[in-house]
Amino acid sequence: MRLKDIHPNIRLRLIMQFLGGLVSMAVIPFLAIYFAEKIGAAVTGILLVLIVICGVAGGFIGGHISDKIGRRKIMIYAEMGVLLSYLLISLCNSPWFDLPYVSAGLFIINMFCGGLFQPAAQAMIIDVTDTGSRKLVFTISYWLGNLASAIGGIFGAFLFKDYLFQLFIGVSAISLLSVLVTVFFISETYTPSSSSEPAKKTAPASMFRDYAAVVKDKLFLFYIIGAVLILSLEESLTNYVGIRLERDIPEQSVSLLRFDFMFDGTKMLGFLRTESTLLVVLLSAFVLVLTKKWKDRWTLVTGMFIFCVCYSTFAFTNNIMFLFIAMFIGTIGELMYVPIKQAMIGDLAPSHARSTYMACYSMTFYGATIVASLLIIAGEWIPPVSMGILLLSLGLFGTSLYAVIMKKLHIKEAESEPDTKEAVSS
Repeated sequence: MRLKDIHPNIRLRLIMQFLGGLVSMAVIPFLAIYFAEKIGAAVTGILLVLIVICGVAGGFIGGHISDKIGRRKIMIYAEMGVLLSYLLISLCNSPWFDLPYVSAGLFIINMFCGGLFQPAAQAMIIDVTDTGSRKLVFTISYWLGNLASAIGGIFGAFLFKDYLFQLFIGVSAISLLSVLVTVFFISETYTPSSSSEPAKKTAPASMFRDYAAVVKDKLFLFYIIGAVLILSLEESLTNYVGIRLERDIPEQSVSLLRFDFMFDGTKMLGFLRTESTLLVVLLSAFVLVLTKKWKDRWTLVTGMFIFCVCYSTFAFTNNIMFLFIAMFIGTIGELMYVPIKQAMIGDLAPSHARSTYMACYSMTFYGATIVASLLIIAGEWIPPVSMGILLLSLGLFGTSLYAVIMKKLHIKEAESEPDTKEAVSS
């Protein structure tokens, strides 16, 4: 599949995803600092928990409703909510007003609306792609996400403190553009059955039944558990590994290209994260071409294995050069498996419940964050080498789950081919 063959909806959504990523990364990483200065650290902690909870709730509700009324409607309503909240946040942080508590409430609404939007937007991509094209689409999506993260973080670092009002005005402008694109250029990709009864099907009891059905899907449950375990290794980089690097790598003078600077564990973590982001931006296309003729099953399993081995070594090694090499190789593994892993959900989720499945998939990030937090606690009693073995074990178990899923999907595909041939011949 070539870029020009991608559905117009996806081309537009990828552009808006990039701009939306710029917005998010210019604002969200700095919210804790902003609110801690305005309303205190304790209240900020409670607020951030509420923001996350509302985002999760929005995702579950949006995923359910999108499967009942279509993707486009819920996307428009959600984006209008995001736009309105950012406009009001701009006003609350303008030269005329300073209303941090009102801003806090508006950010809760903003995150809820963002949660409503995501499952429908992700399901729309699956609606208009097939198994073969999803790998390319998700590779581009992953690349754009990392590029937006890098650029947005730089914008936020320079603008958030001294040009907050102007930053929120810019964010509002991008949100308005996103609304206009969805209203005038995005077409509906999923029409629910005409026999459905929206009033009944959107009731809370119906929503719980739909999500209960997802939980009973054993193959998808394997997918979720595997995703949590694999992602927990990446999350451990900024949790257990970050703490260990700060503790075990003392401040020291380092010379690089005739420049001398002080280096410690915190800077090491920053360099590793920057290296990973740059490698994703620079090497995504190369890895896609390199593995184009490989079987997806072996590409995914090999990539996950490489990723798990490299990331588990971060738990115990202090050699700076080895850490950089491990991150390089580990990121190659990540680029091998991520597009295939993301594309798999299109084969697992039935067409009538794609948004519902996407909402459940979005929980993997929160699950991985919890696992990574527990690893910090475990790290107080477990020595670094043992922690590395534990991380490797978690990653390999997650990899084995994906190997099982790929095998099941391959068998399912092989069984469906004779039926397809019979239907064509008749």
